[in-house]
Amino acid sequence: MLAVAHHDSPENRRALYESMFKTWFLVPTMEAVSETPGFHDIQESTAATFSLEHDSAGQVVAVAFTDEEALRNWNKSIPWIALQGASFFQAVLSTEAEEIVINPYEPEDPDSKMIRPGGRVTRWEFEALASGELPQADPANSPEPNETPSVLLTMPKDMPSAETWNLLAAAAKAFPEVTGMYFSQVIYPDGNPHWTVVVEFVPEVSSQQIGPAMSALDSEARRVFPENVATDLLLASTPLGQSITVSGKKFYNATR
Repeated sequence: MLAVAHHDSPENRRALYESMFKTWFLVPTMEAVSETPGFHDIQESTAATFSLEHDSAGQVVAVAFTDEEALRNWNKSIPWIALQGASFFQAVLSTEAEEIVINPYEPEDPDSKMIRPGGRVTRWEFEALASGELPQADPANSPEPNETPSVLLTMPKDMPSAETWNLLAAAAKAFPEVTGMYFSQVIYPDGNPHWTVVVEFVPEVSSQQIGPAMSALDSEARRVFPENVATDLLLASTPLGQSITVSGKKFYNATR
């Protein structure tokens, strides 16, 4: 994932997809699939027990984790099943999930933070992986010229301080139409990290309200974040913003 984020080349994507065939994914389930630990035969109905979620856009997504520590960082008690490679993608393919979110954490918990890099696998990608094939980009799936490039969502080694979160939250309170703010470090294909703040507004917000709020919050973020770090401010309604609301750190939640 880091290699693709730093340089999104056919070779790096091939290596990423090939590694997914070998990976064991921990998938949360609504109920325990078996009461005894160890390996068990996978039943056709196994996918029906997957605990599917909804992202901020209302899209149905499956969640999966690369180890139990990352899963427990998201949910401390939910049961899970481990599936490897194509078997995992075949199971998800039989559900209504449009994407797979890897290594999310609980953004509603102010003490929770990302402990593993995460990302998303789109349905057209896991359709190919489910059949044991490497996804091949085609014109129908290629990004539009202005579309956000492939990025890696992580957290910086040195996180912003509690005082920084408080200053940004204080700035947001001046705008009652702002309902939440999220943070993530975004690494673009050129390898440069951007500290990114995503702003969530009430559904009925107007463009006249969004403009002043985004301008003020952008100025405050640039003031409180380190000068040597690129800073971005995004709307939660954008594709990248939606991803960050799922896997980023939620540091402001308006009380209504």
